[in-house]
Amino acid sequence: MLPSPERMQMITDKCLELFDSGSNLNAAQVAIELLSLPELPMHCPDHHFLVPAALFTAAHSHLGNSKAALEKDLRKTRARVSSLQGGICGEYGCCGAAVGAGVFASIWNKTAPLSKEHWAAGNELTARCLASIATVEGPRCCKRVTYLTLQAAMPASRELLGVDLGEFPHIVCQHHQRSKECREQACPFFPPQD
Repeated sequence: MLPSPERMQMITDKCLELFDSGSNLNAAQVAIELLSLPELPMHCPDHHFLVPAALFTAAHSHLGNSKAALEKDLRKTRARVSSLQGGICGEYGCCGAAVGAGVFASIWNKTAPLSKEHWAAGNELTARCLASIATVEGPRCCKRVTYLTLQAAMPASRELLGVDLGEFPHIVCQHHQRSKECREQACPFFPPQD
């Protein structure tokens, strides 16, 4: 299954709405808003777009860039992630959320396969996201890997790309009841038990 064009448009529209709402947006807070969209399934390849969309929304917000610049980067991102199949986390050993973060880094730094500068930064950022995702065993959870990716990508973006996306906040998952495969206490975002 490929990402849904309709849901990617819904994510785009929400990002543009959030961008219009204020400055210095936090990438994780943008993602939390996107994850709460009622039309977004618990697990789907649209999360491969959601992650870089949140990163771009925060980056353009922090730098005071134009809405047109954000729209342009979201279009490029959609084109790149539209071929990322659902389930690549288990079948390829490379989660699409981390790949999405790498797409963000590559577009942000304007890198290509033959680039001499910044080529390593995109791969390093993706590697840090994958290492973060790998701290929790499967099965898949698109919400958990979104949080883990952002937890790594936000500081890595500051260090490797020179762009501030805010501080990663304390997150308590609001979606665990929807997942039949929830890892519960094994997930760092599972609600604390009384």
